[in-house]
Amino acid sequence: MKLPEISWVMPSHKRYPPKFPAIAEAEKKITRFLSEPRGRLSLSYHEAAHALNYKRFGIETRHSGPTVFHDCVTDSFSACYGAVQVRDADYLQLAEEPEKLARVLVSGDVAELVLMGKTAPGASDGDFSDFLHFAKGKSTAELIGIWKQAKEKYFRELAADLNQQREIVHAAALFEEEIFGTDRSIREDSNTPT
Repeated sequence: MKLPEISWVMPSHKRYPPKFPAIAEAEKKITRFLSEPRGRLSLSYHEAAHALNYKRFGIETRHSGPTVFHDCVTDSFSACYGAVQVRDADYLQLAEEPEKLARVLVSGDVAELVLMGKTAPGASDGDFSDFLHFAKGKSTAELIGIWKQAKEKYFRELAADLNQQREIVHAAALFEEEIFGTDRSIREDSNTPT
């Protein structure tokens, strides 16, 4: 399977030869993860659940493929396998209601757990750190409690709701088709609900 082209979010001079070792490592990490059908499947379920939960709160989404990011402050690079994107204004407005933001951000991890039985290592680390960074009006301890409650509640809800599971599988197929040009791993997985 041909992988989508990796995009870069960094100043152009960072990509001049010779390539930074951290950029090359991020590209290898993306290639390894996305070369595996199970990696593409977990990514697709994860991002589809985010998209459906954003839409539940009236927020439009779009898909993006693999990206290598540069953080200027720390001069570090990170790999993103693919994502659902929303407008910054919509995200910041959602962050005013930590319970809703938690619901959206835990949904990816929960979808992987319910539909695949496990999560991809580190898949939701960014979701949790974003929640702690952007959620408003609560202490860190309160935010951690909100996160845990949202995860438990959504897990129970999704595990009991086959229609919602089907919605995620359908949205995941659309995500995979748009990003990878196929939804083959969705169809090949015999553990998905029908």
